[in-house]
Amino acid sequence: MKNAVPVFAVTRSRPTVSHVPALLALLTVCGAVHAQSSVSVSGAVDLGVGYIKTDSKSVKQETNGSIAASSLVFQGREDLGDSYEATFLLRSLFVPSTGAISGSKFWGSEAKLGLGTPYGRVEAGRLFDPTHQVLVFKAPSQSNFAGAFNLAIGGYAPYWDNSIRYTSPTVNGARIEVQHSFSILNDEPVSPSRNGISSAVALHYRAGALDLSGVVEQSQIDSLPTVNYKALRKIVMGTYDIGALTTHFGYFDEKHSGIGVTPEFALTILGLSGRPADLWKLSAELGHKVYGSSAGSVNFVGLGVFYSLSKRTQLYSEVSLIRNSGIAQQAVYRGLAVARGEDTSGYMVGIRHNF
Repeated sequence: MKNAVPVFAVTRSRPTVSHVPALLALLTVCGAVHAQSSVSVSGAVDLGVGYIKTDSKSVKQETNGSIAASSLVFQGREDLGDSYEATFLLRSLFVPSTGAISGSKFWGSEAKLGLGTPYGRVEAGRLFDPTHQVLVFKAPSQSNFAGAFNLAIGGYAPYWDNSIRYTSPTVNGARIEVQHSFSILNDEPVSPSRNGISSAVALHYRAGALDLSGVVEQSQIDSLPTVNYKALRKIVMGTYDIGALTTHFGYFDEKHSGIGVTPEFALTILGLSGRPADLWKLSAELGHKVYGSSAGSVNFVGLGVFYSLSKRTQLYSEVSLIRNSGIAQQAVYRGLAVARGEDTSGYMVGIRHNF
């Protein structure tokens, strides 16, 4: 989810109180020492029109969130002094064509409280899955409709409930994230169930034109007595800036151990993005997903053209081409459901406004 521009901010200060008259006089001359806090409201509305077809049917439809879901965001920060700060963020996702919330939760994206320190940041609440962050923000289009990262969703949950994350300071271009969820689902499991308990470690490194991330995460899926397995996911994804173009590359692998497992798969992503002119961005990406035991595969092509009308408003057009085989049933983002092995494609134009 892209950062949005705040529409307003409220700032207040709280002077330090001293009982020593001489010190009060000194503060009057030199300026009060104070902490500052701010609260902002921001968000985005993303709408368009599209044409989706499969081997057996087609539909013309209004599209929602084709770049990223429409959102309403409340966030705040308080400077606690000495490089400490308290923060919060509440992000609600919605479908502007109907006015409904997106999903089952009002704060369907992140809902978190954080404490920043010189030694790193700690956040708790409903957080992004580290794998999802890497897949989305290092994708060529950074877009739902034209993004090959959608081939991995379903294998993992984009958001983790009941989570705690530590992010280290950046040292020599590298930082580490460690995240644990007591249950990525609504409620923490009661022993002996371990359903939804998940952990992840991410390493991010940037040096010159290279921006590289790796994540290892493990989740427990437990619905006794027929389902009880661990999912182990590994991803490496990065970008390399070669001037006018940025290359994108990634590999995602999911393995399972236990009973009642879902199909394992591996996903390779390659792509390019660039800005031929100040107001234009172009993107192209390829995705190749292979299920274990040669059970099926998905080949994906995503193309995007983006034009900035202003700092806040963007016109865009995207194409999504999907070829399924075997057990694969990959659909276009918010498109028509497909049968096993059925091909599908989508074409759309849209507008996105950040506020």
